[in-house]
Amino acid sequence: MEGSEIARRDHQRNKSEIVKLVKEMFNLEKWGDEEYKKKLQELVIKDEELVKDVIQKIKLEKGLE
Repeated sequence: MEGSEIARRDHQRNKSEIVKLVKEMFNLEKWGDEEYKKKLQELVIKDEELVKDVIQKIKLEKGLE
């Protein structure tokens, strides 16, 4: 599996975790809960880093960097 494929898979998994957490927040009526907000923010930051990683790996594979 190429680097970009692995990075994409990791990004998809993280997005799934974000969706799962948001559903849990709504189901448990914890939308304003600080602990959940912190967990969600951590996942969003991780997602931003994963997106950057995907872009970088695709550029490297295509010889753009």
